[in-house]
Amino acid sequence: MTTLVLISVLATVSPLCDTLSQYLPDITVTALKESVALESIASAVSDISYPTLKSNGIYRPNSLSSIVPGLHIPDYGASMTSTIYLRGMGSRMENPVMGLYIDGIPILDKNVYDFDWEGINRATMLRGPQGTLYGRNSMGGILSLSTLSPTDGARPVISLEYGNANTVRAGASFIIGNNALTTTYRHTDGFFINTYKNAQCDPYDGLALRWKWQNHSHENTCISNILSVNVSEEGGFAYGLWQNDTLYPVSYNDEGSYRRLSVIEGFKLHYCGQTIKTDIVTSLQLLSDDMRMDQDYTDRSVFTLQQKQLSGAGTLELTFRRADDNVIWKPQTGLFSFYKRNSLYAPVVFKRDGIETLILNNANSHIPAEIGQLTISDVTMPVNSDFLIDTWNTALFHESVFDLGRWIITAGLRLDYEGGNMDYDCMARLHYRFEPVMTQDKELDVPYLGAVSHHHLELIPKLSALFKATDAVTLYTTVSKGYRSGGFNTQIFSDILQNLTMNAVMQDIGVYLDKQFVSVSADNTEYDPEYAWNLELGTRLRKGTFSAGASAYYMDVRNQQLTVFPPGMSTGRMMTNAGRSRSIGLETELCWNPEQFRSHISWSWCDARFVSYYDGNLDYSGNLLPYVPKHTLNLGAGYSLRINNNTLDIDASLNGAGPFNWDETGSRQEPFRLKAGCRIAFVFGDWEIYVRGDNLTGTQGRTFYFKSVGNEFFASCKPRMIMIGTNINL
Repeated sequence: MTTLVLISVLATVSPLCDTLSQYLPDITVTALKESVALESIASAVSDISYPTLKSNGIYRPNSLSSIVPGLHIPDYGASMTSTIYLRGMGSRMENPVMGLYIDGIPILDKNVYDFDWEGINRATMLRGPQGTLYGRNSMGGILSLSTLSPTDGARPVISLEYGNANTVRAGASFIIGNNALTTTYRHTDGFFINTYKNAQCDPYDGLALRWKWQNHSHENTCISNILSVNVSEEGGFAYGLWQNDTLYPVSYNDEGSYRRLSVIEGFKLHYCGQTIKTDIVTSLQLLSDDMRMDQDYTDRSVFTLQQKQLSGAGTLELTFRRADDNVIWKPQTGLFSFYKRNSLYAPVVFKRDGIETLILNNANSHIPAEIGQLTISDVTMPVNSDFLIDTWNTALFHESVFDLGRWIITAGLRLDYEGGNMDYDCMARLHYRFEPVMTQDKELDVPYLGAVSHHHLELIPKLSALFKATDAVTLYTTVSKGYRSGGFNTQIFSDILQNLTMNAVMQDIGVYLDKQFVSVSADNTEYDPEYAWNLELGTRLRKGTFSAGASAYYMDVRNQQLTVFPPGMSTGRMMTNAGRSRSIGLETELCWNPEQFRSHISWSWCDARFVSYYDGNLDYSGNLLPYVPKHTLNLGAGYSLRINNNTLDIDASLNGAGPFNWDETGSRQEPFRLKAGCRIAFVFGDWEIYVRGDNLTGTQGRTFYFKSVGNEFFASCKPRMIMIGTNINL
């Protein structure tokens, strides 16, 4: 079972264009589905080439923050916590607001988003809802990555980089016949010390391999196969306690780690007949990962969480369009489908301090002292949770582009069906005694099993108009809808079992409460899709070596997915559809690249507020959405100095984001902060030697905030980084 992603016609994007022209005239195989070139798309577009990726040290998704206007991907936790905020939308858990495609393959699991970008030739970002062509989870935009291809004709390259915290990045890329091979390895000792263990809490080791094969044996056919394997082992979760307006060092006593194996196999076929072009993309995706977390993040033995999953998915997409591009009407019609099965094992283990504070103290507060007191002899109390989650999707979409010369009108519609089912099998076991009535411990099992399911049918329209005012100036407007799929909450089951266990103990000893311990049930673990309507006006200017783009947007977000915590000393969290919001924003990008000089400015302003949100206690209507920066800013400049046959490249940048609130009340805030970066490279012959620095200003700040068992925690910015590296062309 596999998803078809269209292989589209974009003559200005891919380095494959010149090489493929002898086989497929005017056709370029890319990951984007649009039927027109980038400059003719009626959406805000950021197109970042390999030299820019290299000069800015971009080798992970979070490095794109601020370089792409309005994009904010904080670097915290571990590789599975790829939290993405874009145009005021995003969330801390579950489904992303940004879709990711690698060589035309849709990446279904957000846990795979954060990986090392060795061999990435280009990153293209379409901002705003892209639901008509891309469907689910493209509510904020689409990021498309193109990797090294056999037709690039590039020479073999070996790269090596070393910096503080014993950080090492080593990579190599080769082209052998119809095969392109890339590999990268990254290691770091870590940047944050767990003071309880007196050891680094965030070491990392990761290895990535990619093989791409392409064949053009027939003049009308292009076939390619892509296989990528990523394996990593890391620590993480460098969260410090915030108390009395003081951020304390990281200090927790249990394990914090994340291990991941990801395998993606994709097959693509492009066939150009006399009247119809057919594109097929299929993929098989495997994810096996294991997260272990000290979920109270303190040096007390309260409770731990493990989340171990084995996920398999298949995708298939089939698209058709007219073979003749030199026509007024350019229609494309497609069928998309995927199936995903996830076997998830997520036990929570209550340790002695947790048994005392979260269970016994709560239970005994409801029992009169003259009757007796409850005791639990267990040193640990496991709450085992097994889930089997199936998700499937089928969509039929059509988009018509009318090229009327100076006007390009686009109209599209997608009919999208998604279903899901979650089987849960949970069990809590403890040994208790009710003193003085009972003289021996009694074993009590509390099972909880069942199933929940959901089905959703979505209609996703799009209408846009683009006007070429002059050869240099383009204006556009777009109305589009996007949605973020619903799902099931699994992290709340520890709370459910905890409360069921306390109720079961009370009933077992014959104590009947007027009001039982309250918790959500499995019926509350399903949440619905989130929707966004986007109205956008934009313009582009291209004059010689100068180019600019600007856009203004208004987004109306309905059925908003929000992360909430049950009241009291809760141990879990859940996603719920609790709000409605709106985002108003401005985005702009400027580039000027005369001869050896290059410069880039990107800036965004976003005001994202709740239109309505009442959590049962407080009304947050009118408040700013948390985690969303009001401004993002990137200033970059570089110069290449020729010295005989050698080159000295100097690049510098400033990146900033903020201010933003950490919670719905606005009681916790983060100011706007800037970080400076620089890269100095000397190229002589086939060698390049460089020095690169990140956060040279030593900016101290906080990247993430949350609560656990009534305590507040922050993650901090990584410190100043200095890297020395070399690239060798063989």
